[in-house]
Formats: sequence, structure tokens, C-alpha cells
Amino acid sequence: MVAAYVHRTPYPPALFERLLQLTPGRGRLLDLGCGPGKLTHGLAPHFAQVLAVDPSAAMLRLAQRLDAGANRHIAWTEAFAEDVPLPAGLDLIVAGASIHWMDAPRLFPRLAAALAPTGQMAILGGDGPAAAPWIAAWNQTIVDWVGKLGGQWNDPGHTARVTGHQPWFDLVATEVFTAPIVRSVDDLIEAEHSRATWSRTKLGPLADAFGADLRAVVAPYVTDGKVAFEISSTLWWGTPRSVAA
Repeated sequence: MVAAYVHRTPYPPALFERLLQLTPGRGRLLDLGCGPGKLTHGLAPHFAQVLAVDPSAAMLRLAQRLDAGANRHIAWTEAFAEDVPLPAGLDLIVAGASIHWMDAPRLFPRLAAALAPTGQMAILGGDGPAAAPWIAAWNQTIVDWVGKLGGQWNDPGHTARVTGHQPWFDLVATEVFTAPIVRSVDDLIEAEHSRATWSRTKLGPLADAFGADLRAVVAPYVTDGKVAFEISSTLWWGTPRSVAA
């Protein structure tokens, strides 16, 4: 999954601009579940101190390699978000496509205590293809494969995970950011293998068949091995609660 993660699409540039607009203080940034640093790398130059947390040592090694020492004020920290010591006065807390892995009742009271008076928390979702002539067939292929693996699309357990933080979060607004992008078909498919459901380890001998099905979906739209589409990311911003609503 770590090797495949670099093939994921970036967040839209306008998303970073909005996060900075929402953050009058630029002292301390916390990135929860930072992975290879997709958010950290874009935001770190604007903050004095950065704590980037992930439980995967392999992800953090990739993040540091991609950063190449450009931001020496980043503290790349191997830990679970629920356990990591938090500095006081956090100006911005971000969680990009990661909040569903965390234990909200344990985590959010700690975040609320550490947030600066003018601080904000941003929860982000969406870092894959969102709009294209082939997107409906692509999404249906994903749904079909969930069934092939014996699962149920958006089963109750999944829904509970992705919404479990909501009682612990005072939502101010939801905003959506888009951007056009061109990617190779190989990159597009490999990005899916960076997701837990579609990791090569989990798929095993079915990985090639999974990739072949996705490749067939985009084949009519490929030019020189690449395909164009739109990425879309959702920003939920507000503040963490110390007590659930």
C-alpha cells in the first residue's frame, strides 16, 4: 500500500488556499494520519511548527523521502493519533481521508483541549477520480468487486466508521474543491491498490483481474496511455468537541 500511495492524485490547489484562509494563526499545525504527507508538504511552509502523525513507519519514511529535507521543522512521528502527545495552541488540525481509522471518543477531547482559541479542524475526503465520461462504469466496477470479495457496498460497519466522529465535531461548513487532471492508466489503477480494500496483499492472485476490469472501463478514453478526469475533495471544517453532542 505504501509503494502504491504515491500514485494517488493530489488534492486540488484551491483546497490548500482555503485551509490557509481559515487559519489566522500560523504557529502550529497537526496532521493526523499524515500518510506520505500529501497535506503536510503543502501546508508546512506556512507554519512555524508541524507535527505529522501516522502509525505506519513505512508511510513516514516515504513522507520524509518525498520532503527531501525541505521542511526541517516537521516532526514526523510514528504513533496512533489517540496516543501521541499534543502541543498546546494548535492553529490547524487536519485529517485527510483518515478520520475513519481513529477512535473519536478517545481522540476528540484531546484535540479540543489542544486547539488554540482561533484554531480550526479540517476533515478532508476525496482523493480519487470524481468526474469523467467513464466514472459511472468505474464506480460500478468497484461496487461489483466488493461483492466478489464477499462484502457489501457501504455496509453498516463502514457507515459507522466514516460517521463515528460526527457527534464529536462542531461542523461550521462543508465545501467542495475540484480540479482537472491527467494521469496514466497505470497510475490510476495503482492508486486503487493503495486503499485497504484493494491492496495487492488483500487481493492476492485476484489483483491482476481487478486491474484488468478497471483498465477495460477507461480503455475507450485513453490517449497516449493517459486519461483525463476531474478530482474532487470535500472539506468539513469546524472544531473538535470535548463532549459528544
